Amino acid sequence: MVKRIIAKITDIILGILVTVYIILEELVWENIAEPIYTFIHGLAILQKAEAFIDRLDRHVLLVLFLALFTQVELLGIFALKLIGTGKVIAGTALYAGKIPVAAFTFWLFRVAKEKLMTFGWFKQAYDIVISIIEKIKSSAIHQSIAARLKAVKEWLKIRMSPTKLYINKLIETLRS
Repeated sequence: MVKRIIAKITDIILGILVTVYIILEELVWENIAEPIYTFIHGLAILQKAEAFIDRLDRHVLLVLFLALFTQVELLGIFALKLIGTGKVIAGTALYAGKIPVAAFTFWLFRVAKEKLMTFGWFKQAYDIVISIIEKIKSSAIHQSIAARLKAVKEWLKIRMSPTKLYINKLIETLRS
């Protein structure tokens, strides 16, 4: 009896975590953050920045990356706290506001990954995180929730399509 109750509670918690992961990360990334990341990556000034970053000491890169990563994660946690306490607009705005910093942090990680992986503990932590993400994505609960949310995701994509088009047009305007 107790095992069944613990299993149910665990399933509920996992369900909530997986749902939050799918909605906030996959939908937000696909529709907002990815176009911003693509724009940032295409800037000529960042080509120079990549060369500069490549010359930086690995310890400096580690501190810079960890500072940005920590900021992005704390903003996300705080945004979820706001949403969870009923301040949905403020939480959503804060979460959306962290997206450019997250895109920049993702870009920095991609550029500095080789040097960051020279820290044994960092590589181990990275491998653990990737392993956890893969286990979550292959879990039955993720598959079940993902299947249920597919219709919601398609509905949101249709609704967010004008936003994505606006962002893409804004990016094109800024490039010219």
